[in-house]
Amino acid sequence: MRALGIALLLTLAACSSGRSDSNDPTPAELQQQVCTEVRKGINAFNRQDYAETVRHFVKAKKPAKINAKEDPEPEADALLDAVEYYANLEPAAYPEAARSSEHFARNKAITLGQCTDGSPIDEPDETLT
Repeated sequence: MRALGIALLLTLAACSSGRSDSNDPTPAELQQQVCTEVRKGINAFNRQDYAETVRHFVKAKKPAKINAKEDPEPEADALLDAVEYYANLEPAAYPEAARSSEHFARNKAITLGQCTDGSPIDEPDETLT
């Protein structure tokens, strides 16, 4: 009877976690979720819609955080830092930051390096310049 009680407790504990390993996104899927929003943010930036840019980077934060936690590679942490930088930048600050900020340039290299293949996304110029 005691063994049955322990087995039942273990089963309940496993079920109550709210997460199923088979349904958890893989690091590649998380990266794809982040990059989808990053590319949308880049497109909004190129249209000079900085509020929309920020909105997409804010949406990228959650999967970027999970990815950085799950993926031991330093690139995951770098992408999270870049996403957070752009998400926390005030929309009105984008034009000047793009022209003069070393942080903007460093994070631009990270996001473009990890989330694009060098080809245009939606706009002919997706360079965040």
